[in-house]
Amino acid sequence: MTPNTDNRSPWWRPHCVRSAALTLLALALPAPGPGQVPSEPGTGGPAIGQDQAFSELLGPWIRNDGFSEHPVQKARSLGLAPEQASSMRVVAESVADKYATVMIRTVENRLVILDSRGGTLMLPIDGKEHRLGRGLTASILEAGERLTIEMVAADGRQVETFLRDGEWLVRWTDVEPLGLPSLQIDTVYERPGPTPNADDLPASPAAIRIVPPERGYGELLTGRVEIQTLIIDPRTVKVEFSLDGRRTGRARKRPFQTRIRLANPPRRQTLEVLAYAEDDEYLGRDEFVLNRIDRPFAVRIGEIGGLQADMGAPIRVAASVSLPHSANLERVEFYRSESLVEAVRDFDEESPDGAARTTLVEASIEDARADDFIRVVAKLADGREREDAKLIQGAEYQGEIDVQLVQFQVLVTDREGNPVSGLSPEDFEIRDNGRKRPAVALHTAYDVPLILGLAIDSSDSMLPVWSRLKFIARSFLETAVTPGDRAFLVDFDDSIRLAQPLTGDRQLLADRLDYLVPMGGTALNDGLLFSLLQYRSEPGRRALVVITDGADQHSRSRPEQSSEFAERLGLPIYFIELDSSHPGDADGVFQPRDRRRLQRIAEQTGGRLLRLPLRGDAPWWGNPIEQIFDRIEEDLRHQHVLTYYTNQPRGVPVEPEIRVTRRDLKLRSAVPLEAIE
Repeated sequence: MTPNTDNRSPWWRPHCVRSAALTLLALALPAPGPGQVPSEPGTGGPAIGQDQAFSELLGPWIRNDGFSEHPVQKARSLGLAPEQASSMRVVAESVADKYATVMIRTVENRLVILDSRGGTLMLPIDGKEHRLGRGLTASILEAGERLTIEMVAADGRQVETFLRDGEWLVRWTDVEPLGLPSLQIDTVYERPGPTPNADDLPASPAAIRIVPPERGYGELLTGRVEIQTLIIDPRTVKVEFSLDGRRTGRARKRPFQTRIRLANPPRRQTLEVLAYAEDDEYLGRDEFVLNRIDRPFAVRIGEIGGLQADMGAPIRVAASVSLPHSANLERVEFYRSESLVEAVRDFDEESPDGAARTTLVEASIEDARADDFIRVVAKLADGREREDAKLIQGAEYQGEIDVQLVQFQVLVTDREGNPVSGLSPEDFEIRDNGRKRPAVALHTAYDVPLILGLAIDSSDSMLPVWSRLKFIARSFLETAVTPGDRAFLVDFDDSIRLAQPLTGDRQLLADRLDYLVPMGGTALNDGLLFSLLQYRSEPGRRALVVITDGADQHSRSRPEQSSEFAERLGLPIYFIELDSSHPGDADGVFQPRDRRRLQRIAEQTGGRLLRLPLRGDAPWWGNPIEQIFDRIEEDLRHQHVLTYYTNQPRGVPVEPEIRVTRRDLKLRSAVPLEAIE
């Protein structure tokens, strides 16, 4: 449907004058309130009743350039003399800059309008004339299905009328600066994203999430352990904790945490939390498995028997296959050099609960020579493969087979901080429990799939840059998420939403971006913690990108909770700070302590804090932000996965020392990856 811009009322035009130099007051916006209008009549304007609430106009809007008049082109059409044309062009450019987006809200009995430059107009909805400072006065002339505002400055006037026309918002603007003709502009807006069908959206996130307790790499927990939660539903007033089906605790105030006693010796146990509102209204639950012993998918030749016999006699080869939970082993192939000797397909029964396990597989190999090598290849039903090889000459009997494989995600840079490739296992030195351990393999980014999280601040202050930001985010996802990779999308304002769970469908991720709507405050800490909880035991290389333009205002979690968990989890976090500060205000919306905290998290996790200035006339949506995403993508492409075997008993924390042996290189990050399968 095409918006109708030809139905202005005849009385309205004589009042449509205003100064081009009008400056809107920059006021902080609280959370959106209901669109209520007081019934008390005002003076200097029409009486406004509660039945005239303009709820259909509320929310964020983005200009549709195809249907809107361009202010500069409209000014040119007036045919003014050169001196007047120059002044009118300044007026028109100011209007064009501020009218790209508009946010209309009501807070108690006040109307709030946010423009593209961050300027804010806040007026009581009473029909009275109000002084706003700097010689500016304003009043609401009409507040029903149509909203009309008159603003008067020392050097002119302006009247704005907003009208809902189907799915569009039409804005009629009449400006008359002193000494210049009147300029009438019609602007048509649409919503920032389409209205999704309920069937197309992912399920709503839980009202509460469990924050996994702290533990070392490979450690099993026992004894008293502190359990923390992230409250997503703000109505939560009570949380109950259960362990293996038995209630163990209850918390009635923030931060809704408790201490529980785990079994000794440690074993697999299930923790459950239930969230309740007032009057014991059930809100939601979450569940987490503690001490779930998982193993990476690996195979290792452990025993070669019959080595003391004549080399022409058959030898017995035993291999140990480590299987992650729910993995289905399809076959194990034994090779003498390049010749397939035997393919084993019959194994012990699978674990009934799908738990991680180790399977021993044997085969007999005849006619082996001293210069032959043995190769064993294990294959899962989903197509994944792992192999191990060993020379027969010099092989020794091993009575115990050790398949406790340790994996670390590493990023190596040169002296200038640029990520490097072309590395080999010999470029690393590993010391585990005081002993030097050889690196088994070094996988590149192309060998190991990526789990990428993208968390976007969707507070209302993001509206002026929203359409450009979505375009860049969509382009980043298309290039960073390659076949085999997966990504998820979180958006946060004063609440948190999982906009798209993990998926490898790049088109679906792009579609979900269109459903995000900038509106509300900022809960940065909650958004960060919620995003980190999406990884849990997901296998693969991991990274999180967080885009925000403001400090935290509405989080329910402690600031330390997200930073502590981020540093403990260790996956690289990239913060993109959209800096809208003005000259003389170097820190913008972010306070120095907020920036220092994000910088510390980025450094300790091997990520980066990248600052993107929005002020001035620089085209930030072009090269600058593309360069930022290119830098992140470059880091991701140069991630490696380093593996080695440890002799530490299972359940004991593994804390290796890893360094790069080449003097011209630096190990920027080494992140343990217990869940890579």
